[in-house]
Amino acid sequence: MKLFRVLLTTAIILLVLQAETPLRVVALRATKNCSGCRLKGVRIQYADLTGADLSNADLRWAQLDSVNLNHANLEGANLRHARLYNVTTKGTNFCGAVLMDAVKGYCSQP
Repeated sequence: MKLFRVLLTTAIILLVLQAETPLRVVALRATKNCSGCRLKGVRIQYADLTGADLSNADLRWAQLDSVNLNHANLEGANLRHARLYNVTTKGTNFCGAVLMDAVKGYCSQP
């Protein structure tokens, strides 16, 4: 019985910690400010993040689909293994960002 309680408590804690990421995405959409956020493995679709501050954010394994990142600040962000589909990045600051193994697909022609 004691083992069951420990396992149940652990599962609940893990669920709460996992729920933190979707809440951060909601906050990011509303405030466009998520400097240093842990967004590992997050999926963001159809978002206007023009001018957003994602400096030093952890976006490893993230999937961004149809996201506007024009003039956003991704300085020092970790985008390792991220997937960017139909993402616009005109004037975006990638200074010091890690883009190793990231993939940008579905490039549209002007």
